[in-house]
Amino acid sequence: MTSPHKLTQRTAFRLAGFVALIITLTNVLIFAILFFVISQQLGQHLKAHVDEVRGTLVDVQGDESDGFRELAAAVGRHAFVAQSDEDIYLLTDREGKYVSGNVKSLERFEGWRTIPWNDLNLVGQWPSARASDAVVGTWTPVKGGYLFVGDGNGDIKDAQRLLLTGLLWGIALSVICALGGGYLIGLKAQRRVEEMEQVLDAVALGDFQRRIPRNAASDDIDHVAALINVTLDRLQRLIGNLKQVSVDIAHDLRTPISRMRQKLETIQSGPCDIATYKAAVDQSISEIDSIADTFDALLRISEIESGAQKAKFVDVELNSLLANIIDALEAVAEERHHRLYAPSAPARPVIVRGDRRLLNQLFVNLIENSILHCPPASEIKVELHNDAQQPIVRVRDTGPGIPATEREKVFRRLYRLEKSRTTRGSGLGLSLVAAIAELHSAKVTLADNKPGLVVEVMFDEVPRVD
Repeated sequence: MTSPHKLTQRTAFRLAGFVALIITLTNVLIFAILFFVISQQLGQHLKAHVDEVRGTLVDVQGDESDGFRELAAAVGRHAFVAQSDEDIYLLTDREGKYVSGNVKSLERFEGWRTIPWNDLNLVGQWPSARASDAVVGTWTPVKGGYLFVGDGNGDIKDAQRLLLTGLLWGIALSVICALGGGYLIGLKAQRRVEEMEQVLDAVALGDFQRRIPRNAASDDIDHVAALINVTLDRLQRLIGNLKQVSVDIAHDLRTPISRMRQKLETIQSGPCDIATYKAAVDQSISEIDSIADTFDALLRISEIESGAQKAKFVDVELNSLLANIIDALEAVAEERHHRLYAPSAPARPVIVRGDRRLLNQLFVNLIENSILHCPPASEIKVELHNDAQQPIVRVRDTGPGIPATEREKVFRRLYRLEKSRTTRGSGLGLSLVAAIAELHSAKVTLADNKPGLVVEVMFDEVPRVD
């Protein structure tokens, strides 16, 4: 079971927290904009209402001589019912003395002003509980004095409280959803990671058959699982090859070492002349050279498989490379009464990126394989094609071929079709071919030539030639 402490350290959960922070900041920004815009709009509505009431009262005064007295009466009537609407009225004479209204006195000022309730000298008993905390109003000159009309900012405060409540709920729900979703996603991801850890632990203990189960979601974790499985497949093959190579090396070394020991024991047990000793030494040196060649080939294959040679890749023209190889091996083929030839190659140069020396070794090995294993009077044909901008080289012979069940095995190191291992050879020729081909991103396949064998080497797309 995944512990909460371990889960909170996971990237998915931390990402959810980061998303929650972004959502919170976004909500705060939206709230700030709405708060400012709505407050401004409600302030304008409040001022418009005050202007409307003020205009109505000023119209009461009219042009009559007793208009000021009628204005005072109207102000008194409005002030009498103003408490429930939080309206403020004050009419003074020219000296600023109280005439009518629901406040005793108020400093005169220009324009609009917001006045806290505590700064107002109210007339009568006003309820202490109000929706507003201040009054927004302005002074207006009238005949015989000055008129102040104001209104409480309760609607503005109500809207601001509503926005603030909505913000807090929005932030709370966003954070809860983000963290909850992050927890669930992190929990699922953690379970997948634990599956990977279990498989890798099992592989570390020697169970190379274990693989990470795939997920139908095909997400990034599933992609990593697929890469790990591919790596484990390759590791299993390499370890299997290593075990097979160890066994094959033991078999290959035992035969020449046994032959050397028998010869040396024979010479040691009986009288021999110098010529016999010399012949035994020569044979032993030949056996030792064969063993050294085997180890040199193994080291070379390992060096090629490491991929370090790719730094030396250049453009290699296959037309001239194959022509030179055929010219060099034609005499060897004729000695064994074979016919080695190449049909007409493509007119344009066929170029691949690679190491010319290694590619030369690859095709020499393939052609020599046919020369050595085909019976006399066989035909060996080397073809070069450029199908769909993919260079393909095929070596066809009319020899005994390779059984279909053995075609994959012959690329293994030290694998030989001749199980007794009495004939000369190390079984590394095709292993070297496979290593060089893989280094050049080429694919080597074996097929039936009916009769004989056809070996196909298919390279990646031809590089552009300007």
